[in-house]
Amino acid sequence: MRRRIAIIGLVSATVLTLGACSNPNSGGGGGTAVADGTAKVQAKELTVWVNAVELEAVKAVYKRFGDKYGVKMNIVEMPTDNFESGVQTRWASGERPDVLEYHATSLFWALNPEQNLYDLSKMPFASRAGDIYKDAGSHNGKVYAAITDTPSLFGIFYNKDVFTRNGLNIPQTFADLEQVCATLRQKDPNAIPIWESGGSAWPVQILSGLMYMGSAQQSENWAQQVTDKKTTFNAPGGPFVAGLNQYKKFKDTGCFNKDATTAKFEDALPALAKGQAAMVALPTGLADMIADQFGGDRAKTAQHIGFAYPSATGAVSIWAPNVAGTWYVPKTGNGDRESTALAFIQYATGEGYQTYVDESGTFPLLEGAQPPKGGYSGLAKEFNDAYETSTAYAFNSNLSGFNVEFPNYVTGILSGSETPEGAAEKSQKVFEQAAKLAKLPGW
Repeated sequence: MRRRIAIIGLVSATVLTLGACSNPNSGGGGGTAVADGTAKVQAKELTVWVNAVELEAVKAVYKRFGDKYGVKMNIVEMPTDNFESGVQTRWASGERPDVLEYHATSLFWALNPEQNLYDLSKMPFASRAGDIYKDAGSHNGKVYAAITDTPSLFGIFYNKDVFTRNGLNIPQTFADLEQVCATLRQKDPNAIPIWESGGSAWPVQILSGLMYMGSAQQSENWAQQVTDKKTTFNAPGGPFVAGLNQYKKFKDTGCFNKDATTAKFEDALPALAKGQAAMVALPTGLADMIADQFGGDRAKTAQHIGFAYPSATGAVSIWAPNVAGTWYVPKTGNGDRESTALAFIQYATGEGYQTYVDESGTFPLLEGAQPPKGGYSGLAKEFNDAYETSTAYAFNSNLSGFNVEFPNYVTGILSGSETPEGAAEKSQKVFEQAAKLAKLPGW
């Protein structure tokens, strides 16, 4: 298990309470099954809400469980670009799946877990996950998320051929990124230095915030300082404002693609693979989608694509739990289906887990599992090294309220309708509002 470098304590209150609705199958009506690893398959079908961008190895877990136990798995794909709001809107209307694939950050607190989700603390996997539940997937000391996939790292995927052709060094800092951009504009003007995907919204927060803030998060646990009122988003000379100004500088100096405000992250993948773009900031959870550009050949992908994790002052890999392979069991009021959903969690974290690790080719999260047969595939070894060497928990993961609005502020900077200072001011205000609503200590 990795060295712990930076920890953000989970705040002990939800930001938004979405309680039980009038729907008879809404949250709070269930909870009759036992979540201790002894649940039985008692239903013939389950409904699962998933992110539309799903890993093939995770899809295979659903199929194997369904085939083994004769359970029809009804997979409902939620659109990626508005995934969080889509889930919360349907949840607020009273809809509930039997299994929910969702974030293990503070975003799940809005589902009112104590009332609407099963406490999985006594499930066997919870004691095999090392210290990850100190940061993620828990609330008020209880574990609600079954996190099975290797955490996503946020950094730069780069085209090795473009870098080699232009004599570029792998960037360690944002100053290095500036130098790469300047060199490419001079020596290889047809190559886009950094592909940005403002049309998808969510990717813009990676370069502008998550990556830049890695240094401050690692050295001074910056997010906790905000929660403790020791600093603010809009502090003059602070790292948050500096990161947004650096992002604007990339935009102003022509480092991004010309259609950065409208381009989607799906467009970035072929551009990176073909060398039309030298770099793109994305989570490692999308590595298989990048490999698809090379016919699914992970070895070939690793020959042409590398992974770097520059931060403000040094290389820091930023991590957060993957949505894929992170599951919750809602209380639906149907005891048979609740028991079967818990049995699915038992399977996915137990007898089915090693097969998942072997198929995904990534390093195992749960203790007791072995590395994938045949060794790590493709870029997985680079991801593992980054996770073990220098890492910090994504600063926005548990900053209540702010994490939902952050991409909107950055797209404003990208389009020119917002200034870095204005975005920082709004970030502070929305966090303060959420902190007061949640009655955080000191707020």
